Amino acid sequence: MKILISGFQTFGNHSLNPTTLLVEAIQQKKIQHPSNIELEGIILPVTFDTSFEELQLKINQTKPDIILSFGLAGRRDAIEFERVAINCMDAYIPDNDGEQPRDEKIDPKGETAYFSSLPIRELEAALKKENIPTRISNSAGTYVCNYVFYQLMKSQLGSEVKCGFIHVPSIPEQNEKGASMPLETIVKGLETIIKTLSMV
Repeated sequence: MKILISGFQTFGNHSLNPTTLLVEAIQQKKIQHPSNIELEGIILPVTFDTSFEELQLKINQTKPDIILSFGLAGRRDAIEFERVAINCMDAYIPDNDGEQPRDEKIDPKGETAYFSSLPIRELEAALKKENIPTRISNSAGTYVCNYVFYQLMKSQLGSEVKCGFIHVPSIPEQNEKGASMPLETIVKGLETIIKTLSMV
């Protein structure tokens, strides 16, 4: 089984992005996983124009069975499994190209929303069993995270590939106000997710 995991570069006022560190750990083979799993990773630009384009190229190259897209949600205090992606771009800050779409559709002719095809309830239960703060979220926002999530789900319609989006909190090293989670806990969460997916 091959799992492709995407993260994002830094953006806005964030000095770090823990999803970058997650993917780097994958690329450096520091993530523990069952022997029947092969991991691939990619760090995406925080841009509306090119983020999903780069992810799609990686999907075409690696042909994964599962795609996990990770993003940073700095004000959240848990690993959150996103349930739904909506057909909306409404950027609260410019992306890394300086673009700031407001009240626009991702796809003018597309569906209003797409749902994750990951077993999010089972994944939530697995993290809770490991005492990792987690919940299911019903809003991935309207920034680049949601954009990638929407395009990802649209691209895999009719396929057997399981995919979805997961938000993680800031890490303490970012020195931001509000909640945070140690990178070690986020890594343990990813390892638990991978192990769970290997058995479903």
